[in-house]
Amino acid sequence: MVPRIRRIPRSAGCAHPRGLPASPAGGDTYRESGCRTHRHPASRATSRPGRGALARALETYFVDSRLTLTLDVAGQAATERRARRVAEVPVGFRPIAAAFDRHQLQSRDRARRAGTKPRSDRTLEINLAAVRDLARYLIEYRPGITDPTLVGVGDVESFLATITNPSNRARHLHALRVFFRFARHARHILADPTRGLNANSNIAFHGHVLDPARQRDLFRRWTSGATELHPHEPKIGLLGLLHGASVAELRSLRVDDIDLTAATVVLSRRPQPTPLDPATTTALRRCLQYRDTHHHTSPYLLVNQKSKTTGGPVSIDYIARTLVPAQVAVATLRATRLAQLVAVMDPVLVAAAFGIRRGAVLHYLGDTVDATRLPNP
Repeated sequence: MVPRIRRIPRSAGCAHPRGLPASPAGGDTYRESGCRTHRHPASRATSRPGRGALARALETYFVDSRLTLTLDVAGQAATERRARRVAEVPVGFRPIAAAFDRHQLQSRDRARRAGTKPRSDRTLEINLAAVRDLARYLIEYRPGITDPTLVGVGDVESFLATITNPSNRARHLHALRVFFRFARHARHILADPTRGLNANSNIAFHGHVLDPARQRDLFRRWTSGATELHPHEPKIGLLGLLHGASVAELRSLRVDDIDLTAATVVLSRRPQPTPLDPATTTALRRCLQYRDTHHHTSPYLLVNQKSKTTGGPVSIDYIARTLVPAQVAVATLRATRLAQLVAVMDPVLVAAAFGIRRGAVLHYLGDTVDATRLPNP
């Protein structure tokens, strides 16, 4: 005897035209009936996981069950990217680029077995991209160079000169050194054209500096109007404006580094004590009095509530927030002072006084000549 199916009214919650009830989860009807309900696309999208999520869930299950190995999705993607880089190399340079790609992978495998630090996928791709860019440049601007054996020092220099960003220029030069070193050891070329090349570090300074009027306004704010300010602001501002102190030097300044009797201060990166002017001396004395009143146990001159608890120096954000009312940054004050000193003094002496590299101060040299400072013809 076949059982009869009792009809359920629509008021009971059945959305099927034949009166079959929907499943409790709001999905398909009972599969015994052979009918399916019509579901809204939004509910279908939210109730079913995507293909990527399902693949990850299955991978996690099989790996945890020790039924399969982990799928190296990132490694497969990196392999495809490297293959695209090699395919983008012109025909004359493509065989050696492919050999260079295999050499990088073998070197990374050796580094992993030896326990040293292997190169990342990103580094391998950057090296291949540099080889591709050089080959494209030579094909376009040096038609006579059809393979790496004809590349000379001047060709590499002219290619690097087309890269405007100095950091990218240095990175491309390093990648090309790796490539040509491999080519020479593999006897693809006789001489390495990048052996004697150095990335140009004498990049002109394009940062922001303060004009004399703005410097005078800040100096008056931190001297005549200092009584209305927090003691930390005049101290940070004057050390940056008049002495070119960096953020690291301001944070690491200790009480023992200050000698108010001799009017000197020892900044961490400078070989000799820095002489102080009367305005900075007054700001330091006021800052010392504030420290003795509130945070006398800390060895640092700049102390706030957080650094008092931790016992370390103040954070970089605290120094930046201190100069927010003055609408200036420590880096701007330091750059203004360095640019002025390099323009009126020997850059070698400025580098020695600040304890920095000589090449660092050369960035602040101007590319124009002040006619008013030249002798009369």
